[in-house]
Amino acid sequence: MGQLAGQWRSELEALAAVPFLHDTTTKNVIVAADGRFSGIVDVDDLCYGDPRYVAALTMASLLVSGGPTGYVEAWLGQAGLADDRLFRLYVAVFLVDFMAEHGQVFNGNQQSSSPAARAHLGAVFATALRRAEG
Repeated sequence: MGQLAGQWRSELEALAAVPFLHDTTTKNVIVAADGRFSGIVDVDDLCYGDPRYVAALTMASLLVSGGPTGYVEAWLGQAGLADDRLFRLYVAVFLVDFMAEHGQVFNGNQQSSSPAARAHLGAVFATALRRAEG
């Protein structure tokens, strides 16, 4: 994975740092009964960088949980953001982070760990990495 980041170093460094809310994952948005986006909660921090980074965190979380990824696809589309190889690299990076946290206590919540859960996480990562490689 380090090779991928190295291959795209100039592309990564050329990205403009733009402000974005870093915690607009599925747990911090309000969706109306008809499925439309309605609002955001937990807006205490503003980050700078590629705004696709937080969308990639959400995508990684949904891929691991088996949830629908339509939220992220709509988010990228509405914001005019690309689902390209850099976005997929970000997804893979977050999956590595999830693997590092697997079975650990996070925010007071013990993550369950089993051979099947680890295999699932590994398979999701392998697929994400293939998508990042293009």
